[in-house]
Amino acid sequence: MAADPLREQGDLQRAVQAMQAAELDQLQDLIVARRRELAVEPDAAGKAHRPRRATIHTLRGAVVWSIVALATFYGVDCLAFHSGWYMSYLEPNSSAGQLESQIFWLRHEPEIQETAVFGDSRIGEGFSARAAKVASGDRINFRNMGVAGSTARVWYYLLRDADPQRTRFSTVVFALDRYSDHDGEDQSLRIGDMNYVVGRLRLTDCLEFARSYSVPEVQSRVLSGCILRGLPLRDDLHALLEHPKARFTAAKDWRNHGHGYLDGYGGKPEDLAGLTVDFQARTINFPAGAKDWQKDTARGTLLPDPAPQTGKLREYRKLWLGKIIDFYAGTKTRVVFLEVPRGPLHPQEVTEPAYFIDSVRTRPGVSVLPADTFHDLERPELFSDGLHLNHSGRPIFSERLAQKLLELEGVH
Repeated sequence: MAADPLREQGDLQRAVQAMQAAELDQLQDLIVARRRELAVEPDAAGKAHRPRRATIHTLRGAVVWSIVALATFYGVDCLAFHSGWYMSYLEPNSSAGQLESQIFWLRHEPEIQETAVFGDSRIGEGFSARAAKVASGDRINFRNMGVAGSTARVWYYLLRDADPQRTRFSTVVFALDRYSDHDGEDQSLRIGDMNYVVGRLRLTDCLEFARSYSVPEVQSRVLSGCILRGLPLRDDLHALLEHPKARFTAAKDWRNHGHGYLDGYGGKPEDLAGLTVDFQARTINFPAGAKDWQKDTARGTLLPDPAPQTGKLREYRKLWLGKIIDFYAGTKTRVVFLEVPRGPLHPQEVTEPAYFIDSVRTRPGVSVLPADTFHDLERPELFSDGLHLNHSGRPIFSERLAQKLLELEGVH
């Protein structure tokens, strides 16, 4: 039975009112405690002093007040965010909204054996599940699990809740930007990952999740957000309260039709035909009319800033991609890795070996497509910007991936 948006809105308002009432009670308790701290009594000489007993009582009261305040706040947080219903009304285009939508569709659509393709926006933009299915002769049912901005850490928690019995997918495919463990951005410090998986983390996950960040300040912030979901969801809650009717309508429409919208998406029409780059001089010539968002992503992809090689990417992949492989170990689900088309032109090659990929390619149930499988698609006319395939590159990539997976299964 579908949830009633008006009833859910009333539940939310009552939860907020409860939070406000709790905050008022806490303020009143604080005023009383402060008055006790300031209470003085005259001694025999007529001088004012604070009784020792009163001081002990004040300290005790402060401790009790702190515990009660934390318990009250956590109780309200659990009511609003840990019960699960709020996750159905997230902003669909938000980090958590994208991930929660994928899980909602999997739980409410007929269960069939599928090949799920995971990645960030490069898969969201560049892979068509519909075109891939047709290219396979309808022998493989594909699902696009691309979530913009997501990382291996996010994929693990998404998969854990999307396929708890480890039987939902016949194959899970993971798109990496490079097989090489060449360090760039330190993905282990992406605090934004918290915003994606906030609805998936259990209390038993909090310590492990926080420890996966190497900076203590970040660990503390992430741990707080894992325990008190209202912290990372604060902005989303404020936006909902400002326009509740519009949010409920948009969320309901996305839950009911969003998968169809994504499945029918054809890709961006823009291209970068005419783009050239001089790697030695570190200069790029853009075609006339190129937009800023196209230029920025092309510079970042083709002429990235040098980064020290510390081995952090290797360790990150070992942890999170390794956990995914272990999750499916001993099951019938095959784990496949591929290297996506890296940019609108062949980027400069890096020398850092593919340590992680080389360490798992011989594990049972793991397959690795050759690194150059899609390198011929690295052409400016097939890219909308420096990262994403466009409406011309999308079907080529999708159809070829389908053929490669058929070959892995021995179907010709």
